[in-house]
Parts: sequence; structure tokens; C-alpha cells
Amino acid sequence: MKSKKLAVAILMISIVMIISGTVCAFVVSLKADREATQERMLVVNDEFESFNKSVTSFEEAREALYTQYLGNVFYDTLANDDPMLKERISNYESIVDSIDKQVKTMNGLCKDVYYPDSSVNSKCQDYKLVYEQVVNYFVGDVGVYNNTIKTFNEQQAAVGSTLALVEYESKKDYIDFNKDGAFDGKEVK
Repeated sequence: MKSKKLAVAILMISIVMIISGTVCAFVVSLKADREATQERMLVVNDEFESFNKSVTSFEEAREALYTQYLGNVFYDTLANDDPMLKERISNYESIVDSIDKQVKTMNGLCKDVYYPDSSVNSKCQDYKLVYEQVVNYFVGDVGVYNNTIKTFNEQQAAVGSTLALVEYESKKDYIDFNKDGAFDGKEVK
């Protein structure tokens, strides 16, 4: 009888220790998960700030492109200005490419993740809209430039000139990055 009571007591102590160990492990795991989430939210905030700076650079480059170059294009000087204009557009495209790299990082941080902080969740939604606008503005701007080149070439052909300029080549096309059915940043025609 004594050994039976001892066995029951040992069994009860073992069960209590297993349950308390499981609870302890759960609490430690929960705490570690919370800390990892907090760290990841800090990374999202930092990446979004970097993304915002790049978007600001894009906006400044776009404004400069129009105010200093594309807004002052004249057909009689276009042949001379064309190499410089293509270089400016290429620099402009490199800003879009750097934003694209940041978007890939944001995708990794935000895809299928819901954070406990609503401001972080907003950033995970906002970067998509902003990126879509950036790419679509860029594609539209290249289209404006290429239409100018097309008109120039048509005018040159009409007067019998063999002078023909090459349009700017870019593999970028209009996107609906956030899959909302609208192309934000694309001009309606």
C-alpha cells in the first residue's frame, strides 16, 4: 500500500512538472515570438522610410525631367538634344529600378503577414499603391517622350529627310501591382 501511494505521488508530481514545463515553454515561446514580431515591425518601418526617400527622389527626378528637359523640347533642336534626353530618362529609370529592389524587400516583409500595429499594416498596404503609381508614371513619361520622337520622325520623313531618331527602349509596362483592377498613375485616354 505504501509503495502504491508513493507511485501515485511520484506520478502526480511528474504530471505537475510536465504541465508546468509545457506552460513555461509556451510562455517563453510566446515571448520570443512577440520579440521577433517587434523586431520585424522595426525592419518594416526602416524599409518603408528608405522606400519613401527613394520615392521622393523619383518625384524630384520626374519634376526636373519635365521642367528642365521634356518641357523644353523643340523639334528643331531635338536631334542634338536626343542623346542627353535619353541619358536623363535612363537615370530616371535607374531610380525606378532601385525602388523595385526595395519593393521586393517589402514584399518579403509584408506578404501574408498581419502585424499587431495598424501603422505597420498601413505601410504594408501603402507601398503597393505608391509603387504602382511610380511605375505607371514612368511608363507614361517614356510614352510621352517616344510620341515626341515618333512625331519628329514623321515630320522628318514628310520633308524628305533621312534623319530618324530611335525611341527610348524600356521593358517596363503599366502594372496593377495591388490587383485592384485600376492602374494607379496611368493617364486615362
